[in-house]
Amino acid sequence: MKVLLRPALVLLALWASVAIARADGSERQAVVYYNEACDECVTYVEGELTEVLAAHQISLVKKDYINQREHRRELNELNERLGVPLELQSHLATYIDDGRIVLQGEPPRSVVEALLAPDATLPERLLVYGEEGEGRDYRVWAFAGPVKSYPIDTPIETYLDWFEANRDSFPATTGGQMSLLLPAVLLTGLVDGINPCALAILLFFVSFLFTIRKTRVSVARMGAVYIGAVYVVYFLIGLGLLQASTLLRGHWLGQAGAVLLMLLGLVNLLGAIFPSFPIRLEVPEGSKEALQTWMYRATLPATLVLGTLVGLHTFPCSGGPYVAVLGLLSSQTGFWEGVGYLVLYNIMFVLPLVVVLVLSLDPVLGGKIQAWERSSSRAVRGVTGGVMAALGLGLLIWVV
Repeated sequence: MKVLLRPALVLLALWASVAIARADGSERQAVVYYNEACDECVTYVEGELTEVLAAHQISLVKKDYINQREHRRELNELNERLGVPLELQSHLATYIDDGRIVLQGEPPRSVVEALLAPDATLPERLLVYGEEGEGRDYRVWAFAGPVKSYPIDTPIETYLDWFEANRDSFPATTGGQMSLLLPAVLLTGLVDGINPCALAILLFFVSFLFTIRKTRVSVARMGAVYIGAVYVVYFLIGLGLLQASTLLRGHWLGQAGAVLLMLLGLVNLLGAIFPSFPIRLEVPEGSKEALQTWMYRATLPATLVLGTLVGLHTFPCSGGPYVAVLGLLSSQTGFWEGVGYLVLYNIMFVLPLVVVLVLSLDPVLGGKIQAWERSSSRAVRGVTGGVMAALGLGLLIWVV
C-alpha cells in the first residue's frame, strides 16, 4: 500500500505545481481608460464589461483619465505605441492582454465574448470599435488592411475569416496619416510666418537702426535678438496651449483646428478683397505705442523686450493658424512628440523673419523690401489667406 501511495502523492504534487504554474502564466488582465464623470461609461464599465471579463477570468484595472492626468498621458502613449489610428480612438478604451485585443467604445457584447473565448483564433492584434447605444454598426481592424464595418448582429468570425484569406495582400502598417502631419505643420508654420504683423515691425526696426547710424553687425545682432525673442515667446505660448489641450484630447480637436484654420484664412482673404470688411487680424492699436517706445531705445536689452512684446501682441494677428495646428497635434500625437512638432513649426514661423533680416542688411535692398511690403500688404494677406483656407479644408478632409 505504501509502495502505491508514495508515487500517487508524487504525481499529485506534480499535477498541483503544474496547475499553479499554468494558472499564474495564464492570468489575464484588462485595463480600461474612461471618464468617471460620464454616467453611461461608468454603467458600461461597472456592468457589462466587468461581467464579460469576469466570466473569462480576466482581471480589470480601471483608470480615470480626467481626474488623473497621468492616466491621460499613459493612454496617449499606449495608443501611439500600438498604432491606434485617430479615427478608431474613443473616449472609452479597453486594452486586454497588453493590447492584443483593443476595445474602443462599447462594442457588441456578443463580439467581445467571441474574442475572449478560449478557442478563438485571432490575429496578432485586433481592434473593435463600437459606439454607444443599440442598433449601430461596429468596426474591426487587425492593424493591417482596411477597416471593415459590420451590422451589430454580424459575428466577428466574418471579419476573421475575411482577414485570414486576404492578410498576405496587406502592408504591415498604415502610416499615411502621420506621414502627412509633418508637411502640414511645416507648411502652416511657413504660411503663418508670412504675415504683415511681425514682418512690418522688423522692417521698420531695421530701417530705424540704419537711420541712427548703427553698423551692419549691430543691426544683425539686434535683429537676431528680436527674432530669437519672438521664437521663444511663441514656443512657450504653444507649449502652454499644448499642455492644456491634454485635458481635452479627442478626434474633435483636429477637426476644430482645421475648421479654425479655414475660417481665419477666409477672414484674411475677405479682408484683402474688401478693405471695409469689419474683421481684421492685426496688432491691436493700443499695443503699437508700447512697441515703438522700446524700438526707439535701440539697445540689446530693449530689443529683447521688443521681440517679447511683438510675440505677445501679434498673437491675435498671427496666432490663429498656430492654434489650429495645436489642435491637430493634441489630437494626433503624444505630448513630447507634439513638442517636437512645435519646435519645427516655430522654426518655419521665424524663417521669413530671418530671410528679411539678411536681405535688409543691405540698406538699399531693405528700403525696397519695406516699400514693397507697404504696397503689397493686401495682396500678401489675400494670398496667405487663400493658402490657409485651402490648407484648412485639406486638413479637415484628412482628419474627418
